[in-house]
Amino acid sequence: MAEPTPIATRRLERCVSCGESRLRPKAMRYEYLGASFPLVECARCGLRFLTVQPTPESLGRLYQAEYFQSDYRCGRASGSSFDESVLAGEDAGLLDRFEKLGARGRLLDVGCAAGWLVEHAARRGWQAQGVEPSEAAARAARARGLEVFQGELAAARLPAASFDLIYLGDVLEHVPDCQATLAEVARLLAPQGHVYLRGPITTNSLARALALSVFGAVGQPIVLREPPYHLWEFTPDPLRRLFEGVGLEISSLEQTKIPPGSAHGSKTGLQRAAMAAIDLVNFPLTTLLGVRGDRVTVIARHMPVKPQNPLADN
Repeated sequence: MAEPTPIATRRLERCVSCGESRLRPKAMRYEYLGASFPLVECARCGLRFLTVQPTPESLGRLYQAEYFQSDYRCGRASGSSFDESVLAGEDAGLLDRFEKLGARGRLLDVGCAAGWLVEHAARRGWQAQGVEPSEAAARAARARGLEVFQGELAAARLPAASFDLIYLGDVLEHVPDCQATLAEVARLLAPQGHVYLRGPITTNSLARALALSVFGAVGQPIVLREPPYHLWEFTPDPLRRLFEGVGLEISSLEQTKIPPGSAHGSKTGLQRAAMAAIDLVNFPLTTLLGVRGDRVTVIARHMPVKPQNPLADN
């Protein structure tokens, strides 16, 4: 059997959020198909990202049908994303929260996978459509008659100010350029519309933050021998600056913590026990104080335009 061909990569020399070239190494890297993908942190704004990344053209290799069967949501989902019953309850709760923000209107699901949220929204009266880079997932959505564009968001060339709510669920950490994607979201958002984002902030948790510090102190990085799905490792403050940098004002940023349980990925028994012990402290800390979570929900709108003072330049 032939060995898989190496994945094409690119190197990021600057932070996409603020343009800073001073990038501090962090004690974590992915290893996949003979390539290494090290984590860095911007010295100015704190954004964490893989300084070596798969090229945009090669990312499709990571998101074949198998990914949507088990690896999506960091491997923590209860079943295949092609199965409607797996996400039906979650989608109902999401739509309830969307509707509290305003009337049912035009909804765009960015990274819609098999399109169940699009379908469930349409059943409730939304004008819903999706964008999905994966050919396998988009094909499954379109087979059910849904309006889903296959490709990156910018390639869809959607009209400006055309959506009342834009949802990004476990997607921004995967895109080739998180700043450009959010800027396009801002362009597509109607004046009174909302952006609703949910996703992981894994390195913000106590266990991962402590591990990065300890492994960094001994000069031994954490090695994840798996596909580099997360190109961007968000934490709350850099994520807030990323939103503000494209003209989106956050009205709510809520951290949550996955309950203690089985650790994701390949880990030793000692590592699993240590993470479980730390999570027993982390879970109530996040629940009570809203800090050190490993998941985040962000709601944002366009920043208000500051009125010009005609006398300011006189």
